[in-house]
Amino acid sequence: MNDIYSPVNEKEVSDFIYECHKDSSPIEIIGNNSKKIGRVIQCSKTLCLEKINGIIEYFPEELYIKVKVGTSLEEIENTLDSKNQTFGFEPMDLGFLYEGKSRGGTIGGVVACNLSGPRRFKIGALRDHLLGFKAINGSGEQIKSGGTVVKNVTGYDLSKLVSGSYGTLCALTEVTLKVLPKYEYQETFCLYGLNHNEAINFFSTAMDTSLEISGACFYPADNTRFFRLNDIKQNNSILSLRVEGPKTSVQERIQQLRKIFGASDYSVLDIFQSKAFWNLSKNLELFKNTNEIVCKLSLPITNASEFLSKFSNDIKYFIDWAGGLIWLSTKDVETISKMRIFSVKNNGHLTIYKSDDNYRRTEEFLTCGDTNFKILSSKIKKSFDPNLILNPGKMYAGI
Repeated sequence: MNDIYSPVNEKEVSDFIYECHKDSSPIEIIGNNSKKIGRVIQCSKTLCLEKINGIIEYFPEELYIKVKVGTSLEEIENTLDSKNQTFGFEPMDLGFLYEGKSRGGTIGGVVACNLSGPRRFKIGALRDHLLGFKAINGSGEQIKSGGTVVKNVTGYDLSKLVSGSYGTLCALTEVTLKVLPKYEYQETFCLYGLNHNEAINFFSTAMDTSLEISGACFYPADNTRFFRLNDIKQNNSILSLRVEGPKTSVQERIQQLRKIFGASDYSVLDIFQSKAFWNLSKNLELFKNTNEIVCKLSLPITNASEFLSKFSNDIKYFIDWAGGLIWLSTKDVETISKMRIFSVKNNGHLTIYKSDDNYRRTEEFLTCGDTNFKILSSKIKKSFDPNLILNPGKMYAGI
């Protein structure tokens, strides 16, 4: 078993990585090890950042919070909630996917995996809310980027690079994130009985309005039984459109949706049921405790219908981000291989979120339609981590 080192401050992280850099000793970086995303890697040492925790500063009036990376997501969200604020990108709790219960892990892991929920298509991904960070690169050098305000600057936006890099570029020690006031009210408009082609067309219609839809997903009829909400019809496909804001405005926009779609088979979820619905959705509770391979597939919306026409009978799925994202699971490895080919041909991006360790060890974690993406990732990796010691092979074999 490899050695686990748990530093308590940035200098100890720097010293540890510097020594490993000199010896070219590979390091696996973890928080509280709650997210089994990425390839299984072999490292001689493990760097655990869980003890680097605590809220450094929080200024609600300035709409930002600065925290150490080992701080639990739960602690941060409770602090924001006390000031009626939240993260606009709706961070996911993958504990339900991996363990069948809530386990949000650390904020460092959330940032490293760029975990963004249903509001992402409207308000941006986590990386768009990361104002700055401190970290240690693969040479043991301390680096800092950004600050507490958004500025237009030339050059690389390092915050966007490290978010979603899965710890392969640097060991984060501190992050500064934008926060937002909570919406006063929300409701969700649900349409029933559509197929996936109709749902994608309805998404386009809804997004072309000025109604400011902040959540848009579709569940086929076979995949809705896990919802236990009074105003959701069981054994029906569900297309859900969330509207948020002042109560009067929300209720008026919901009425507009009813007029636009002229739907007789619909229901409206009140604020409490709406919140529950989107929490269940963002935390992937459709796949709770599954032993199947779970994937996230981003595709141009124009290709989503073609994909589902070809694969929907072989997968368990739902559509999110108004048609821009498909979450799916399957037992069949051959089906995954065929989906990879489809993704490459259609400029898609497939990410494996859950599988057994043997699959994680031997198969691809990321499949991207842009063949230059892997080449660019390799060059960026070497600029941050010359000896390739930080989470080597986590994203791509050999990088």
